[in-house]
Amino acid sequence: MSELTTKLPTDTWVVASWEEFIEMADSPAYQKAKCYYRNGQMRIETMSVGPAHAKDNGSIFLGVRLNIGL
Repeated sequence: MSELTTKLPTDTWVVASWEEFIEMADSPAYQKAKCYYRNGQMRIETMSVGPAHAKDNGSIFLGVRLNIGL
């Protein structure tokens, strides 16, 4: 199997064969990404996770909670 040398566009659908999708999904570069394949197209969704992401989610939750009076 060849090594993936270029980064693919993320968060958008890209035309690809099933074999290309499998190669990309198995690549260490996309180990934490969510990968989808449908009708000859693939999509890679990268998500920022970590303390900053958790803090943002917590802030939004508290704002919504205060707004609706829970």
